[in-house]
This record gives sequence, structure tokens and C-alpha cells, in this order.
Amino acid sequence: MFAGSSLCAADVPRPLANGSFESGLAGWTATAPDKAIQVLPEAALLGSKGLRIEAPEATRLSLDSEALEVQPGKTYTATFWAATASGAKAAPGAVDVKMIFKGSDGKELPAAMASIRKWPAVSVKGGLFPSNPLLAAAAPEGAATLTLRLSASGKQPVGPLNFDDFQVTQLSGEPPAKIEAGQANPIPPSDPARLKALEEEIAANPYRGKSPPKIVLKLDDFGAAHGKVHDKWLKVAEFAKARNIKVTFGIVGKRMEEECPEFVQWTKDQHAAGRIEFWHHGWDHAERTADGKRIMEFSGESYEHQKQHMTDVNKLAKEKLGFAFVSFGAPFNGTDANTAKVLSEDSDIKVWMYGDPENTGGKKVLERSHAVSIESPTMIPNYGAFLEGYAHSRGSEYFVMQGHPAAWNDERWDQFVKIVDFLISQKAEFVFASDFAEK
Repeated sequence: MFAGSSLCAADVPRPLANGSFESGLAGWTATAPDKAIQVLPEAALLGSKGLRIEAPEATRLSLDSEALEVQPGKTYTATFWAATASGAKAAPGAVDVKMIFKGSDGKELPAAMASIRKWPAVSVKGGLFPSNPLLAAAAPEGAATLTLRLSASGKQPVGPLNFDDFQVTQLSGEPPAKIEAGQANPIPPSDPARLKALEEEIAANPYRGKSPPKIVLKLDDFGAAHGKVHDKWLKVAEFAKARNIKVTFGIVGKRMEEECPEFVQWTKDQHAAGRIEFWHHGWDHAERTADGKRIMEFSGESYEHQKQHMTDVNKLAKEKLGFAFVSFGAPFNGTDANTAKVLSEDSDIKVWMYGDPENTGGKKVLERSHAVSIESPTMIPNYGAFLEGYAHSRGSEYFVMQGHPAAWNDERWDQFVKIVDFLISQKAEFVFASDFAEK
């Protein structure tokens, strides 16, 4: 598990034989047609080699890791990285990854409930960006070993999917440290040796043969604060100007409804100077609960509700700022089919950040890489978590990286600066979301 995670100091990494596939399939047992399971340089997500699974014809296959000894009652986690092969479209079938416990007699045993809310299995179909699933289960009574199994049911073609960097950890079972009221959430610590190794790997092969990435700094929840621009947002704007990079601020429409001439003039000036893109971040950023379900401004609300909110924001932007927003990102990143319908009828919005790539509403959708972000967890900039995700995701065309400056204290700000300066050193191009409008 990566160094930026929230593991306790007493958690114990359990070395998995050849979990990075640098030694081919040594330590793994495959049952598959010829070339359905291969270790290839082009499949690497970290290091020089990775696992490629591809079965154009529906066929059953499996790959088992070498067994690890376990203690009954202890919780074990497994992480790995997976991605659709570069330039390919993944087949409809999934590769299942599962934690398999066995007794000393070699018979499989059902996994017990983990001490954290995670499942012991996941289905992988791929996507635009590499993913980093986390599995967890407790070793049941009588368990002696744990094996990781990758398999395909044979009902549909699968792949081409790349897998890499499998890791297993035994959790301590200790509860996380209690955060007292008013205390800032701590930034999970990073292992300096791990960070150094990642930085060296990236330096040796920065883009995996591709161009440097484009970066959209998607900064959420901007609006007038007592008629003015809050100091934390001014700090971001000054920093972006000093670094000569583009940033984007998501405006919550209702927050500029009041009389706020100072806020309006500052926003107009920044827009005219081309330093900051201001984008549509909903009308009220509201949420509620109905019948036990979470309802968000653009997820679960009616078509009429969403239509009104989509329209009212740009109407107010035109009246107060003199321009309409071209890019949209929903509050909480929650959207549904009504959102796509509303967007299909909107002539102002051209780009939908974190939208639905299967139902775009006729807009340019910029997808989300959960692994490459400013914050991990939400509200907490985390250089260690960012670097882990970036190292595994090199070669991607772009990253839309979300942040919430109003929640950043000095320590979090320093982590944000470190992330940005690293990207500058990588020759990343900082762009507006709207720059993708014509692509």
C-alpha cells in the first residue's frame, strides 16, 4: 500500500513474491490459453514490467499468487494498480481480483468480515486512468494462507488490461487516532524512502514515451465572502501569477447573489487578464436526504430543478460578471441522466468536468483520475498520495485535479505548493478546462 495512506505504524506489510512482475510470472500460477496472460514492458505501471491480460475470445482463465501465511482473526488488505492498455478499448468482460483464504488442508474458506469497510473482491474493466483498488478481509478461523487470484469467467472477452504493483498488508487492528473537535485532520505521513524511489523512477522515465500532461487545477466552492474575495483565494491567485500558471475557480452561483461589487470587480479583472477561468459550480451546493437516500443538487433532483439551477447561474453570471461560464462541474461531483439532458439543452456550457463519458450531453467530458489529485482525503492536499498516483499514471494526456482552498491551513498549503512545483518541474502544461472545448 502506498506511503501516503492512513495505515497505522503497527501495520505490517507482507511481501508478496514478485508482486511487481519484474521477474516475469515467477511466484504466480497461471491457467489460461496461450498469450492470454503475459508479462510485458508495455504493461508496466511502475518499474520496467507489468502483467497484461487479454482474451479476445470468451474463455476462462486464472492467475494465483504465491500463498502468504496468515493469522486467523487478523485483517489483511490487498492493493494493486490496473489500467486499460494504452490506446486500446477494453472488452466488455471483467477480470475479478479476489482474496482466497485456505486452511492447512488446502481447502478454501469463506473470508471473514474485515475491521474496515472493504470487500475481499473487485471486478476490473479498465478505464481512461489507472485505478488503485483496495481489498480487505479478515482471515477466518482455521485459515493458514492467503492467495490473490485474478480470474475471468469465460462469459465475455476481456482486456487488454494491465496490472502491476500488488501489495498485501496485515492491519494492526488498532482504531485510528481520535480527532478532537476543532482539530485539523492530519496529513497522512509519507515514507521518505518511498517518495525518493518514486521521484527517481519518474525522473528516469517521465512520460512513458508520451508528451507531458496537461493539468487543470479544479478549485471548488469560490464565492463572495462578506462582499469580498477571501484571503485564501487571493493567496491562490497570487501564487498562480507568481508561478505563471493557469488555475480555475468554481463559483457557487448563490454566493454572488448579494451586493458584492468588490468581489465582482476582482473576478472581472482576473477573467479579463486571462489568469483564472471561472466555472459553473451549481447554484446552492445543497444536499438533502429523502427516503434514506442522499439527494444532491444535480443527482436525484428532478429535471425541472436541475434545469432551473443550471440556467440561473449563467443568467446571474452574465448580469454581474458580463460573461457566461463555459465549463461546469457539479457540487459533490454528483450527476445523473437529468444532468446530461439539461446540459444537452444548454448552449453556454461546452466542457463538463467529471462528467459521464457514456452520456455526455453533447459536451466535452473531462474524466477524473481519483489517484492523481491535490487532496487525499478530500480537503487535505497530500504530496505523498499524489506522487504515488502520478508515478503509476504517467503517459496520461491530462489530469483534472480537485482542491478546496478555503479548507487549507498552512501545512495543507505547503503540500499544495509542493505538488504544483513538482508538476512544473515535469514540464506539465497548466490549462483551463475551457481549453478543451474545441477538442
